[in-house]
Amino acid sequence: MIDYDLHIHTAYCGHAAPMTVEVICARAEALGLSTIAITDHIFTPADHAKIVQIREDVARYGPKIKVFVGAEVDVDYSYTDGRFVTDDFIGLDYVIAGFHYVPTVGNYPHGPQENSLGDETFMEYWRTSLLGIVSNPNVDTLAHPGRLLASAVDLDVFFDDAMNVFEEAASISAKNNIAWEMNELTGYRIAGCWQEQWWRIYRVALDVGVKLVYGSDAHTPDAIGAHSFVEGLLQKLPKHCLAQPEEVMKKF
Repeated sequence: MIDYDLHIHTAYCGHAAPMTVEVICARAEALGLSTIAITDHIFTPADHAKIVQIREDVARYGPKIKVFVGAEVDVDYSYTDGRFVTDDFIGLDYVIAGFHYVPTVGNYPHGPQENSLGDETFMEYWRTSLLGIVSNPNVDTLAHPGRLLASAVDLDVFFDDAMNVFEEAASISAKNNIAWEMNELTGYRIAGCWQEQWWRIYRVALDVGVKLVYGSDAHTPDAIGAHSFVEGLLQKLPKHCLAQPEEVMKKF
């Protein structure tokens, strides 16, 4: 059993309506989780205000479990070097790097047909962005590795090239003590045939000493702590390879 969840969104993000802090904490307590991280999006510097509000809500609720208030800080898609929309991580217990949008374009693709950059240009921008993200030692965890890639190009064509990039990124991540997230929501965002292959990304990370950490990426109460996709990945990886929160959170 995985008894923690380090990636949960609240209603303040605008697309997780039922997720008040009270609902989140009560659900996590009912599941018997020991630790959670509430990690709403920071898309602009102004989004720090909602993180402050979340912290106040947590204090008001008084959870019986350990609750960290962090954020999924987004990459600035205006650039191709993996810089974030803000460098101000003050007040965040836990920093997840969110890489959602096509660099220089800024859309969230739902398939290769929505990648207006073209495949080769996308792959180069994706590479330089990813390597830039994991070069930032202030990041605790890389969120859902490869999800943007899976939406933007044909993996049948580019997966081997991507694995070479993941090897580069893993070496840098290990140097900077940046974990890679085993993200449950990714299982619903990639094609079934690739769900069977996704463990290979994490194998590359483990081979060079990158820690793996679980996060549901929950936007609804029933998704908190869900890990059926992640369990399938873990079955293909070495036993006991999943890290505990204290191993990956620099401010634990």
